[in-house]
Amino acid sequence: MPTDNPRAMQKISPAPEAIELVFEKAPRNRLAVLRALCAGRPLQVGAAQRQQRFHARWHGLAIDPAALARYNRVCALPDSDTLPMLYPHILAMPLHLAILAQPRFPLRLLGLVHLANRIDMRRAPRCNEIIDLDCQAGPVLHTERGQSFQVQTQLSVQGETLWQEDSTFLAPLPGRRSSGSGTPPSGADLDWGAALAQWQLGADAGRRFAGPSGDWNPIHLSAATARLFGFPRAIAHGMYSAARCLALLAPQAPAAGVLELRFKRPLLIPAHVQLHARQCATEQHFLLRNSHTNEPHIEGHWSNTAK
Repeated sequence: MPTDNPRAMQKISPAPEAIELVFEKAPRNRLAVLRALCAGRPLQVGAAQRQQRFHARWHGLAIDPAALARYNRVCALPDSDTLPMLYPHILAMPLHLAILAQPRFPLRLLGLVHLANRIDMRRAPRCNEIIDLDCQAGPVLHTERGQSFQVQTQLSVQGETLWQEDSTFLAPLPGRRSSGSGTPPSGADLDWGAALAQWQLGADAGRRFAGPSGDWNPIHLSAATARLFGFPRAIAHGMYSAARCLALLAPQAPAAGVLELRFKRPLLIPAHVQLHARQCATEQHFLLRNSHTNEPHIEGHWSNTAK
């Protein structure tokens, strides 16, 4: 089985590159992820392995009000009768991990870099709605910086798609640590003016977010565990930083919107950060950076498409 959840079912289609995972409840992935970390997968894979595709689905999910309240509290988000824009990513993370931990997933987990996210929320899901989640990953694409793939997630209610996300990941070429999206630093070089907001992230920020998010990656938890993977200190979760930005940029839950994020540099914690924003036509562009080094952490833009 690909997970530790006895209520999971795996299907392998007649085409060996297609694998389907079906869950009746959240997969428990800890042992599966540990096995995947120790599996000795390659840093880069050949053409045949790059065609592997995965589909994981979990239908009939009910929102846990206590878990949502913990997430809102940690991210400084107001309580609401609708889900925050980034919360479906948290709901889908067990499916993402089930795909990455599946024995046929070709790439090594250690060293994968989260480059970017694009989210299209057509309507904010209500907290009392029953949700269906569908995730797809693959194929792996060859680039000059390494090999990349997308995890595409769709949230629907009674057959209506309300929220979609494309998450892009990179397996860097051996010997090259990719610290961010690799896009030109023009956004960070712009004159953003005075900071919209600034705040301090403590050394425990990763541990505080790990509980509500379920992301217990050791690079986020402590300096000691982060050093095992080449970081001098723990680094903040990118999706936590993004949620904090949205809490200030869109304090009221939007009815609909499109969000694009590019993760530029890891943010070592503890750290002091500054949020800058500027309006361009119907889009709000923003940059979160380290106050002391000026290194960009997240760059993105947000448009509220509610009518």
